[in-house]
Amino acid sequence: MKRNKQYKWTEEQIEFILSKPDGVSWEKYTGIMNTTFNVKRNSKSVYQKFHMLTRKKSISKKTEDGKLETPPVIKESNPEPYEPRFSRTRKRWTPQEELEVLVNFYSLSVDEAREKWERPYTAIAGRLESICDMTEPHHESLLMEASKIVKQAEAMKRKPSRKERRMAKRAAKIAKKQERLAAKIRRMRGE
Repeated sequence: MKRNKQYKWTEEQIEFILSKPDGVSWEKYTGIMNTTFNVKRNSKSVYQKFHMLTRKKSISKKTEDGKLETPPVIKESNPEPYEPRFSRTRKRWTPQEELEVLVNFYSLSVDEAREKWERPYTAIAGRLESICDMTEPHHESLLMEASKIVKQAEAMKRKPSRKERRMAKRAAKIAKKQERLAAKIRRMRGE
């Protein structure tokens, strides 16, 4: 489909758009432009053309020869190089680290976990979730090993039962009695 010539932007129309005073609204200015150039443009298209032209103007300017001259790009000097907060965010998890996460995740605070594994907390929690979902074949063995370690740690922390305490007390009493008897025998021998 061929466009009408009246819808193509002419140089006069472009100059007219660029010379818009600040106090006039785009609707009024479009009405003036339509009557002046005998075209039917809406205010949105005129406004869009204005911004397209001003953006292009700021990016590059034509010299007298007709060549485009782009302004030099000024980069801000950054005296300190960017140093990421966590250097290990994108590195692979070793099986030892995965086991540590399984064993120690719930006992550490958020800050302690970040420092220990040098990763954001979301990465640590995400890894724990993927291990628990068993997304990889070796995750089942990791879970089994972690459960054994946790059970052993709990057994060591566990308070002895009443029967165990009574047996320990009895063993200590017998040991004390044996020491006394051994000391008595040594005294009788004269040692």
